Amino acid sequence: AGARLAVLVGLAPGVGRRPNQMALSSHLFTQVKEIETIVGQWFADWTPTFSTEAKFSTRDYKSKPVNTVDTPEIKLNLTGQLPAGALATFGTGTRGIIFGTERNRHFNNLATETQDAYVGANWTLGAHEVKFGSDYSDNKIFNAFVSNTRGNYTFSCVNTNTANGLNFTYTFGALNCATATPAVVEQAVLENFSRGRPSAFTLQLPAPGKAINDAAANFTMKNLGVFLQDTWAINSNLTVSAGVRLDSLSIPERPIANAAAAVAPVKGSVSGNTIVSATGGFGLDNTQTIDGTDLFQPRVGFNYTFDSARPTQLRGGFGLFQGGAANVWLANPFQATGVALRTVTCTGITGTTPCPSTGGFFSANPATQPTSIPGTAPIANVDFVDPGMGQPSVWKANLGFEHELPFGGVVFGLEYLYTKTKQGLYYQNLNMGEPTRIGTDGRQLFYTPQSYAANCFEPGASCAGFGNTALRNRGFATVLRVAGTDKGGGNLATVSLSRPTSKGWGWSLAYTYTSAKEVSPLTSSTSFTNFQTRAILNPNEEVAANAAWLVKDRVNGTMNWQHNFFGNYKTSVGLFAETRKGKPYSWTFDNDANGDGTQSNDLMYIPSAPGSGEVVFAGDTATDRRNESAFWAIVNSQEGLRNYKGRVVERASSFSPWASSVDMRISQELPGFVKGHKSVFVLDILNLGNLLNKKWGHIDEVAFGGLQGSGGGYARSFVQFGGLDASGRYIYRLSGVTNEDLIIKQAKGESQWAVQATFRYEF
Repeated sequence: AGARLAVLVGLAPGVGRRPNQMALSSHLFTQVKEIETIVGQWFADWTPTFSTEAKFSTRDYKSKPVNTVDTPEIKLNLTGQLPAGALATFGTGTRGIIFGTERNRHFNNLATETQDAYVGANWTLGAHEVKFGSDYSDNKIFNAFVSNTRGNYTFSCVNTNTANGLNFTYTFGALNCATATPAVVEQAVLENFSRGRPSAFTLQLPAPGKAINDAAANFTMKNLGVFLQDTWAINSNLTVSAGVRLDSLSIPERPIANAAAAVAPVKGSVSGNTIVSATGGFGLDNTQTIDGTDLFQPRVGFNYTFDSARPTQLRGGFGLFQGGAANVWLANPFQATGVALRTVTCTGITGTTPCPSTGGFFSANPATQPTSIPGTAPIANVDFVDPGMGQPSVWKANLGFEHELPFGGVVFGLEYLYTKTKQGLYYQNLNMGEPTRIGTDGRQLFYTPQSYAANCFEPGASCAGFGNTALRNRGFATVLRVAGTDKGGGNLATVSLSRPTSKGWGWSLAYTYTSAKEVSPLTSSTSFTNFQTRAILNPNEEVAANAAWLVKDRVNGTMNWQHNFFGNYKTSVGLFAETRKGKPYSWTFDNDANGDGTQSNDLMYIPSAPGSGEVVFAGDTATDRRNESAFWAIVNSQEGLRNYKGRVVERASSFSPWASSVDMRISQELPGFVKGHKSVFVLDILNLGNLLNKKWGHIDEVAFGGLQGSGGGYARSFVQFGGLDASGRYIYRLSGVTNEDLIIKQAKGESQWAVQATFRYEF
C-alpha cells in the first residue's frame, strides 16, 4: 500500500486543481468542440437615398469531453501533520489526490443549433439618416451538466470511534487522526481505500420512471428585436441621434413541474439541542421561465465638432442595453427540477447520514454503484427563477473628448463611461433553514446547537450532534433561486495621448481608472457554484461590492513601426505594454464559519483593537497571548485588514500586487502566387519579459476558493472559526492554520511566455 501511494504522489499536479490537490492522468479529459457556420448576406441600393441589407446565418455548436477512463471519481484525503521535508506554506489542511473520471464530466454535453436573420434599411431624408429593421434568433439548446452519475468517493482518515457511533477498526489498532503521525494517517487512508470504506460518497441517478436525459436542459430560446434610429445632422458641427430597440423573448418549453417544491414552507425550530427540521416546500413554481419578457431600450447620442485650428470633438450618449443571452442560468431550472434525478449520499465523519463502516461499499464499475443507503431517503436539487426576471441589462452613459495638440500630430483624449445595473442576477440558497444563532457581528449561524462548542472545531474532533444547516428541509438537497437585483454599476475614466502612424512611427499611452460594483460575479457554469463563489456575511444577502474582474488602475502603451524594405511589402513591429493593479480578493475564515455548508466564503470580522476581548483566541491564556499577537501582526501588515477594525471586511476589498507584461508582434508582407495577391506572416510573442527573464511577467494573486477551501471566489485567510464561548463570542483558531500567501497564476500559462506564428494568404 505504501508503494502504491508513493506512485500516486509522484505524478505531476493536475490541471485546474488547487495547489493542495493533485490530479492523476486518469482525471484528465479532452474537450472536443465542433462548430459549423453558414452565413449569407445581400446588399441592395434601391435608390441613391435608400439601401437595404439582409443577412441569414446558421451555427451548429457541439462541445463534449472525452474522458481518459470510465470510472467513479476517487479522492484520497490526507490531513494533519505534514510529512518531513514538506514546505511549511503547504498547510495542515486537507491535501487531496484525485483520480478517475472528473465528477463534472460524468454526464456533460452541450449542443446548440442557432438560426439568425436580420433585415435592415438606411433611408436618407435631407439632413436625416433613418435606420430601421428587425432581427430574429432561434436557438435550440441541449445542455447536460449532471455530476457524479458514475459515483464520487472520498477516502479519509477516520477516527476509530466516530461521532455517529460507528467503529472504524484498523489492522494496526485504535486511531486518532489528529495526533497520528503522517505515516499512520497515510496508512489509515490506504486501508480505508483497499477495504472499500469511504468517508463520503455521492451518486446521482435517474428517479423512478425518468431517464438521464430528463435531467438535461432541452429547450428553445427565441428573440425578436425591432429597432428604429434617426441621425440628424443639425449643422456642420452638431449631429444628434435618437433611437429605440425592443427585444421580445420567448421560451416555449417548461421545466418538469415539482409539485412538492411548490407547497408552502413550514419553518423548522430549535429548542435546546432538539431540532425540528423545516417541512413542506418553498412556495414557488419551478416551471417559471423568462418566457414573454420584453425590454424597451431608448438611446440618444451626439457628436459635436468644434470650429478650431486643429481637429477637436466632443461626443456622448445615453441608453439602455440588453446583455447577451445568459443561457447557463436559463438552463439551470430545466436541469435541476428535483424530480428527474435522485441523489444517494453519505458521510461517515461528521454527517448525519453515515457511510457503512464495514467495508466493501466501493465499486470501481460506474454501472454497479450503490443506489441506496440504509436509513436515508433520496433527496434532490431544485432551481427556481423569480417571476418577472428578464435578460440582464444596464444603463450606459458616456462622454468623450479628443483634441489634436499643436505638436507632432499628437491627439489628447478623455473618456468617461458610467454604467448602472437595471437587471442583474444573483443566487440564493432557499434550503439552509432558519439560523439557530446570530453572531456578535450580525452574522447568521446555521449550525446545530451542539456544534458551537469549541471542541467541535479542534483538529480531528469527534463531536456528537455536529452538523450544518440544522433547520433545513431534509426532503430536499440544494434549492436555489436566481433573483433579480438593480444594485451595481461602475465608472470608468481614461486619459490618453496617441500619435497615429506617420512616417513609419506611431504610439499611444493611456491611464484608466475604474470602479465597478456587483452583487454576484457569476463566475461559474452551474447555479450552486455561482452561489458558493461569493464571499458573504450572510448567505442570501443582496450586497454590491467590488466586481471580481475589476482592474482599478491600468496603464498601457503601444509602439508601432513600419517600413517597406522591398516593393510595397510592409515590415511591421509592434509592442504592447501594460501595467495594472491586481485582481481584488476577500479576507475570509479558512473554514465554514456560519454553518451554511460552504468552506472559505465567510468574510472575516476584525476586532476593534488588541485586547478588546471581542473574540477569544484558542490556545491563549491571561499571561500568554501569542495567538492574538500573531493575529494582529498579520492584520497590521495588510491594508485590507487594518482598515476594517471593529467590523466585517468587505468583499473584494483587497487587491493583489500590480502586474506588468509586454507583448510583441512582428509582421511581414510577402508576394502572392499571382498579381494582386499577397501573403502575411505574423509572429506574436506574448509576455516578452518572461522570455528574457523567467522571474518577469508573473501575475501573483490569491487562489480561487482559497488554498484549502471551496468557496468565496478569490479568497485569502489565516484564521479559522473555532466555535463560540459561553458568552457567545467567536473563538479564533490560528494554530495549524496556513497563512495563505499569493500564488503565481498559471492555470492557462498566463505568467509565462508564449509564441504564436500565423500565415495568412490574401486575395
